Amino acid sequence: MRILHILDAAGVACIYSKYQRMQGHDASVIWNKDVADKYGIYDFYKDYLIKVTYEKFTQTCLKEAEGVDVIHVHGYIDIVFELRKKFQKQKKIILHYHGTDIRGLKKQARPHRSLLSDTAIKLKMLYRKKIGHARAQKLADAVCVSTPDLLPLVRNGIHVPIPIDIEHFSSKNNPNRELKEAFTINSEVTNIQRALELCKNNQINLNIEVIDRTKNPIRYTNIPDFIRGYRTYVDIRYVNDIVLENLSSTALQSLSCGLNVVNYKLEILHGLPKEHDAVNVATQLTKIYSELGII
Repeated sequence: MRILHILDAAGVACIYSKYQRMQGHDASVIWNKDVADKYGIYDFYKDYLIKVTYEKFTQTCLKEAEGVDVIHVHGYIDIVFELRKKFQKQKKIILHYHGTDIRGLKKQARPHRSLLSDTAIKLKMLYRKKIGHARAQKLADAVCVSTPDLLPLVRNGIHVPIPIDIEHFSSKNNPNRELKEAFTINSEVTNIQRALELCKNNQINLNIEVIDRTKNPIRYTNIPDFIRGYRTYVDIRYVNDIVLENLSSTALQSLSCGLNVVNYKLEILHGLPKEHDAVNVATQLTKIYSELGII
């Protein structure tokens, strides 16, 4: 089976392609090489990529899609419209959401240009939220989401767990290494102070180091070794003033590397859940494709 992934979210499509190839399929990801690779994800998974410029992106997607069995679009609804216009019902299209691409952000900083420009941007975003996503979902043969909290935001959604590259994220610890106690990740979309206060107010007495990967990026190739320098990862994330109940990618990577993880309920978890093993996720995707009559 030939599978074309269009765009990516934090390496998810790359991991799909890697493990789909391991299962005997022909899978690749079209990626916009003009996008900065701050964490080195697309350098690490370069063997699975078709890199093109922004100007040639749509043209390349339409050309590459001609010879594939399934087109797996990651959050980019505009290309869904172009694909359906060209192929009508000849191709099977999966639309896959990963978080803010459908959830959005209440507080998202944007540069002020002019009242007219700001109004136009707001109207465009409102259209996408109210009309664009609904239209794209109707055009897709299946709609997938990476976390269960996104299911109410889509029609007839299928939850596909976040895949963890278990070859890369493994528990190969150095027994002579002195481990730090705990860490958590601060990002542009989370309220980290609220998470720390929750721990403090509930007697979670850990020395939690806050890592800001937006200011000090850790290369993807080095993340497993970095994670294995700690005993515990604290996975409490408030986004849009709501605590997220699913485990984050970093939490899952930490579990795969042998760490304990403190979740939003302040429970201590250990061991990667089987549904997040990339081998099992690739198998689930094959089943979804099969149910659409692709194989």
